[in-house]
Amino acid sequence: MPSRPLGGRFWLLWSSTAMTNVADGISLTAFPLLAEAMTDDARGIALVSVGRFLPFVLVGLPLGVVVDRLDRRTVVFASQALRGAATAALAVIVATDGASISLLVAVAFIIGLGEVLTDSAGPAMVRQVVEQHQLEDANARLAATQTVANYFVGPPLGAALFVAATWLPFAAVVAAFGLGMVLILVVPGNFRPERPESTERFRTEVAVGLRYVWGHPLLRPLALTVAAFAFLDAAGMAVFVVLTTDRLGLGELGFGALVSIDAAASTVMSLFVVGLIARWGHANCMRFAVVSFGVSAVVLGLTQNVAIAALAVLLAGAGNPAWNVVSTTLRQRLVPDEVFGRMMTAYLFIAWGVTPLGAILGGVVAEGLGVEWVFLLQGPAMVALYVGARSLFDRVDEATADDG
Repeated sequence: MPSRPLGGRFWLLWSSTAMTNVADGISLTAFPLLAEAMTDDARGIALVSVGRFLPFVLVGLPLGVVVDRLDRRTVVFASQALRGAATAALAVIVATDGASISLLVAVAFIIGLGEVLTDSAGPAMVRQVVEQHQLEDANARLAATQTVANYFVGPPLGAALFVAATWLPFAAVVAAFGLGMVLILVVPGNFRPERPESTERFRTEVAVGLRYVWGHPLLRPLALTVAAFAFLDAAGMAVFVVLTTDRLGLGELGFGALVSIDAAASTVMSLFVVGLIARWGHANCMRFAVVSFGVSAVVLGLTQNVAIAALAVLLAGAGNPAWNVVSTTLRQRLVPDEVFGRMMTAYLFIAWGVTPLGAILGGVVAEGLGVEWVFLLQGPAMVALYVGARSLFDRVDEATADDG
């Protein structure tokens, strides 16, 4: 059956998401570059990553209740406004030479707070602007846009602006968030949750999503597997700037370019992932992702050759949409709208809750043993993850058996 066009509502939502991801992509280089300019301690640089992921642990579950009580469009708008205001304040302080590591951590925390809201409300909006059978296509397009904006457009732009003036990338982030806010407001439709008026106390509702995920035969192992991924990825990403600038001998622009190579591979893979899911199946795409991440990490730890490192980054980039499109679509299909926001924040709480610990460990290992060991140790960890996820892959096969 030929696929119907995704429609104007989806493309307006896509446009807003694209601008938000450009802002995130600029931040991806601007924050670690500013941190590295202020300290040569890998642990201090890693703390900035810790700040960005702490909201998933500290306030994620209560925010899920907010997502299930309010119009999801309003939630996304508010999250963009919050992040834009915090980044605007940071830009002013950086321009007056008043920035510090503690300030960066604080602003990163606020940005993470907004990401919790957007990452929970956004997928719920996608379900309301496309048909069920279009979810893989919609998620693949969003994944391609996210990787292009987060890693291909944003990082080199952020690095170039940082070289021109340290405050400029943060001003650009504010502008991108502003455009995203305008675009999300013009998406037509009602995005209030499909649920009866709640009579439960707020505190009682907080635990609903956690119980839902933990009691679900597929969502629980999926969240735990992503938690392992997130822990390992945070350890690497927290010190990737150190690997790039010190071990590989690249400068700020080289760091942005290498991050962008990841996006190029992810973008290309996103163009083919729907067809690969149809041919390989959902679970096999996830298996491919685990293998690609593990091989890439080991190669990055072993080599000091820039070309080989770039190939390793390409491999990891190809694995991103193979996992993310499947994972996102499964959650959108399996979970009813009335609990979707609380499910998402609970899922993110489990999946991303260990990320600050991973970032801290990455800084400690890099400082104590050398940055290459952060990546070398991911090899055996990924083998263990692949073995441990066998039951998850089997359950994904069962859940998607009718899709073929």
